[in-house]
Amino acid sequence: MKSIPDATPITLTAKERSDLSVLARSQKGAHRKRQRARIALMAGDGVATRAIARAVGCTIGTASKWRVRFAVKRMAGLDDAGERGAEPKYGPEHNARILALLDQKPPAGYANWSGPLLSAALGEIHVQYIWRFLRAQKIDVSGASRGA
Repeated sequence: MKSIPDATPITLTAKERSDLSVLARSQKGAHRKRQRARIALMAGDGVATRAIARAVGCTIGTASKWRVRFAVKRMAGLDDAGERGAEPKYGPEHNARILALLDQKPPAGYANWSGPLLSAALGEIHVQYIWRFLRAQKIDVSGASRGA
């Protein structure tokens, strides 16, 4: 049988309690922000996460998430920003390598660079990323010198 882990304890300062109370009562603030403030206030009062979820009208997971975020980041933890999606796999250094390779001549037997050629020459950079980067930079490597 699984044991239920203890909820993250929260101790509020007088200033935090005051700020959270104002935020929780605000009619002009966003509903989400008011809900998060109520979660933090109730957690500071020692209320169980399940009871908070029932009182606030959210899932247990939501109540737990905002309880933990508040415990770690305090008031800043109640904001929406950050922690969405995976970390970018490629950065500016990869973009610079793609551009540097475009300044060189293509391999023997090829008139122009292509996405798959660039990917093969660079090694660890996926061809789909190369195509996306080239489109974003408005660089056409489709073979402008074809024909003739």
